[in-house]
Amino acid sequence: MRARLAVAVEAAADTETVRRRTSITEVATRRRAREFHTALAELIRRHDRALTQVRTAQEYDAITDSLRRGVLALTTGDMAALMQHSAAEPPTSRAARLARRTGSSLVLVAFAVVIPLLPGVDGATGGGVRVLLLMTAALALTPAGDSASGSIRSALERSLFTKGTP
Repeated sequence: MRARLAVAVEAAADTETVRRRTSITEVATRRRAREFHTALAELIRRHDRALTQVRTAQEYDAITDSLRRGVLALTTGDMAALMQHSAAEPPTSRAARLARRTGSSLVLVAFAVVIPLLPGVDGATGGGVRVLLLMTAALALTPAGDSASGSIRSALERSLFTKGTP
């Protein structure tokens, strides 16, 4: 059930369909659609969190009943009933979302430029660190999971730092 809820969160958070079907001049429609999708995704996330904390069969039945009522409200178009218990996340600007998404990569790129220039860092080590930091910055921008990103980082570290050792 949690896997299906995760898929539902992804679908609810996706606003590409709204962007494709509305013209760029329909700013209010796009904003309302984003708010609705955000609220719906948050509502599903709350049910997902509640499922992880279930202790009794009655609690589980209450959560599944709430999900059932939500699906029925969605299919009948009763948005008031659907969003009855939802409080959407506060709206964030595009600049804030972009900064949150790219901030760590920008810091890594800055360190990749600065570290090889520091006194006491030889050329080979500085070059290896630069490549490692740049690749880590690129990985931070990709939506890969932590396990995939960790295995790629470890393989990169092994290839960079074992070249110089006999």
